[in-house]
Amino acid sequence: MRLGRLARAAIIGLAVTLGAAACSTGGSTGASAPPSAAAGGLEKTKLKIATLPAIDSAALYVAIDQKLFEKEGLEVTPQVVQAAPEAIPMLLNGEIDAMFGNYVSMFQAHDKGTLKVRILAEGSRAAPDSLSIMALPNSPIKTAKDLEGKTINVNVLHNFQELALTQVLKANNVDPASIKYVQVTFQNIMPSWKGGQIDAAYLGEPMVTAATSQMGARKILDPASGPAAEFPISGYVGTQDWYDKNPKTAAAFQRAIHNAAKLMENNREVVAKVLPTFTQIDAATAATVTFPFFSSSDNPVRLQRVADWMLEAHWLTKAIDVKSLMSPTTSG
Repeated sequence: MRLGRLARAAIIGLAVTLGAAACSTGGSTGASAPPSAAAGGLEKTKLKIATLPAIDSAALYVAIDQKLFEKEGLEVTPQVVQAAPEAIPMLLNGEIDAMFGNYVSMFQAHDKGTLKVRILAEGSRAAPDSLSIMALPNSPIKTAKDLEGKTINVNVLHNFQELALTQVLKANNVDPASIKYVQVTFQNIMPSWKGGQIDAAYLGEPMVTAATSQMGARKILDPASGPAAEFPISGYVGTQDWYDKNPKTAAAFQRAIHNAAKLMENNREVVAKVLPTFTQIDAATAATVTFPFFSSSDNPVRLQRVADWMLEAHWLTKAIDVKSLMSPTTSG
């Protein structure tokens, strides 16, 4: 089976979308009293935000395109990186103001005390059909139960893909411990799948669309279903120190991101319009792929689920109070 342009774009798009899973950021609690801004204005008006050329970060680009940052008095410049770890030293050195990152890695680093992080705004949550466990047309895997004892790819071991799927497998009476996860680079997923090195493929959009339309792949299980419905994936984070110095700027940034998400809820076109400007996804693909959910408000209960599951999986040494890492929600 030969891969066409959509599949190639999907491989690139999925690689940068899930690249945030390799992020090694952290979090901390206990903000000190913020300095007062002159005359009630913003402490900073020009921001550099590290982001990935991925669907999940679309709210940032919609906020720029729709001038939502401008309405808040902000001038935001995306600093595109190919993988989130590239942004961490930039964040520590003050080269950027914030970054788009993966929650699982962020909580892992928080647990280790690597970096004090403040969650400025939630980003993306898994939507139905945006992720999929898929089998090739001639595979004997027909149901979720057939996955027991099988090999499945992940981009990074012990990250959000595995965390969410574990809960969904249990809900479908499948033993999660029987699954063998192997780390496969994005460019190698299709060759490994067709070559039999993996039994089922763990895919995200736009790769799900490509595998279905060009390879006749079948969906076996949705990792964003049941207990993992709307599983939080990534968000916008800064350091606690930056937040303490720029609380009004942080609030303005959060409002713009939330307002972008509200606009995106009922207007697919505003998302499809910006995707070709910062991803390898062309306009035709952007019109057909399944988008993740974009958060128009921040919900500590929703995010606490991630930390609790990580503790259950022994990926954390102690419980994390996620609410203590989050910025107060402001109205738009």
